Amino acid sequence: MKRACVLGILLGVACDNTKAPDHTASGDNLESDADAAQDSGDDAIDDGVTWHKDVSPLLEQNCTGCHNPQGISFDLTSYPETALLAEALVGATESGSMPPWPPSRECRPLLHERTLSEADRQILRDWSARGTPEGDPATAPAPAESEFVPPDEDLTLTLPEPYTPIGATDDYRCFVVDPQLTDTARITGFQVHPDNSAIVHHVLVYTDTEGIAATLDERDEGPGYTCFGGPGFNETSVVGAWAPGSPGYRLPHNTAVSLEAGTALVLQVHYSPAGDPGGSDQSSVSFDLADADEDRQSAFFVPFVDTRLEIPPGAEAHEEGVTFTLDYGINLQFFGGGPHLHRLGSSISVHLRKPDQEEFDCIMEIPRWDFNYQEIYFLKDPVVIEDGDEVSLRCVYDNSDTNPYSTGDYVYWGDATNDEMCLIYALAGLGG
Repeated sequence: MKRACVLGILLGVACDNTKAPDHTASGDNLESDADAAQDSGDDAIDDGVTWHKDVSPLLEQNCTGCHNPQGISFDLTSYPETALLAEALVGATESGSMPPWPPSRECRPLLHERTLSEADRQILRDWSARGTPEGDPATAPAPAESEFVPPDEDLTLTLPEPYTPIGATDDYRCFVVDPQLTDTARITGFQVHPDNSAIVHHVLVYTDTEGIAATLDERDEGPGYTCFGGPGFNETSVVGAWAPGSPGYRLPHNTAVSLEAGTALVLQVHYSPAGDPGGSDQSSVSFDLADADEDRQSAFFVPFVDTRLEIPPGAEAHEEGVTFTLDYGINLQFFGGGPHLHRLGSSISVHLRKPDQEEFDCIMEIPRWDFNYQEIYFLKDPVVIEDGDEVSLRCVYDNSDTNPYSTGDYVYWGDATNDEMCLIYALAGLGG
């Protein structure tokens, strides 16, 4: 039975996604309405589905947390750009691929779940069929109150200078930044602002309490220093992270992660300039900090991880994993976690078994892994992992010819995109 290591580590997280209120779309006579709209213009169909009255509010509640001018892929806050994508939006929402929500709904209820009702999907169908009318801005409803509030930016740190990645594949670069904290700060949220999203694969933020990173930086030419797997030293923890699809997060259940005064931070940026898009990068990160008088539960991130991977060529559903027993004389509250696989990953899950149980209970599962949508998912109700409980991490991979990212060779644990991982960063607190 393999053993998982336990370290203090943090990974970043969730899109703005509160379910939009149900709308009633008038779609009984789409053909005649569309003909009338052609003759009379947008004003004649304001009693039907329009951008301002129906589509924009729906997208704001479900999609624009990721799809905005500073976010991933295309912008869904803009009427002209969204109108061009109307047919694609209908297809994506009909198939269930958008809005993306990889976690299993049969495992545990999660905060900020993204889902569209049939009425929501009908709005997009009607809007596309009517020719994407913009309508009257005065008909836009008041903004709905969102369950998810993006993190504030109490502390923002930017790479000291622009950096141009070396080579055409994976380049891990660490940059030292000093938040100049004179007192302990308690992190309650985190957000990354990629400067060049075409080449930024992920960002991790490590602590450095001994000034080691500055010495490593001085030894390496150019901005920052080369670093694989970590910042280059062991006395560290992670206090923030970003991966594709993660616009930011707030820690749940009134928790906070501490950052001691005088601590320097190391931003590890994984650049993956596939296809040679070119350009430099000067990304920034921001933290939401608790006020001094706020009563917060101390939390930390621990990785549930299996590093002894050996994925054979041609395997279509190869399983790896680790099962361990919590035997440190403590109980942990499991608030959620950030799963991480690479491009061969098919699914990842964590299960829990009490000493008096025969079967494992699911506490988190991603049944259809999508490398492009990685988040931290928070449970609506924390799960207590008691001393003596077993925790099982399972990862499934597709290294067959049906996967376009198949290597045709054995694949092992590693940092490069063509390597693999089996990892969930679990947000935990003591007690429970």
